[in-house]
Amino acid sequence: MHEFHDGSGRVELDIPTFGRLLHMLKRAGTISTLRCLEYERLKFLDLEGLVLDFGGGSRTNYSQHVKEWSKRGAPFEYESANIDPDTEPTYLIEPNGPLPCTDQRYDAVVSFNTFEHVYHGKETLRELQRVLKKSGHIHFIVPFIFRVHGHPSDYIRGTPAYWQTLLYECGFTLTSTTALLWGPYSTACSITRLPGPFKRTRIRIALTIDYLLARWKFRKGGEAKFKQDHPAVRCALGYLISAKRE
Repeated sequence: MHEFHDGSGRVELDIPTFGRLLHMLKRAGTISTLRCLEYERLKFLDLEGLVLDFGGGSRTNYSQHVKEWSKRGAPFEYESANIDPDTEPTYLIEPNGPLPCTDQRYDAVVSFNTFEHVYHGKETLRELQRVLKKSGHIHFIVPFIFRVHGHPSDYIRGTPAYWQTLLYECGFTLTSTTALLWGPYSTACSITRLPGPFKRTRIRIALTIDYLLARWKFRKGGEAKFKQDHPAVRCALGYLISAKRE
């Protein structure tokens, strides 16, 4: 079994700032906290070349943001694969089926909020490793402390150690794990979905408390990298995980 090494397995955290708080408050109640954090972080991917979006398509709830993922001035071409024809993917595939692509076709593979719906995760990652060029990167987002949701089903909530081990077994080397997290109070709001009145106001209060808490916790600065069970990151809504194909 592959051991989980602290050096490569540290979980990174983007510490809340006042500017980010203003953005979060503006979006509060319109999209989930997790999705807001996702859209924010995906802008830093700097993708280039031919990219496969596994679980994507031209009609997804994030399709208008795809161009934001590319590296400025670099060539960028987007293809997608999905089991849902309504998303209008480049490749309509069967559940757990192979991709109709040649080996080492893509410069990068991305996948967002998809792997929790995949029961045969190892087989799927090996198939994505096949179509990815050598030294190419895979970037995927998975929920962690997040409510169960369907489409077509919901199977797993993996820790960073789980994903590192699985990636290693499928021919990848973990490069980074980022906690998609604002703070414990907003995480609690996301889990419960805050039944009752004044939902948007209560979300904004939770976001503000989390911001103030983070400013107090990190008042002395320091590197924002932690073990997966550190109190600073153990209530993550999800993770952005990046790995390199061997």
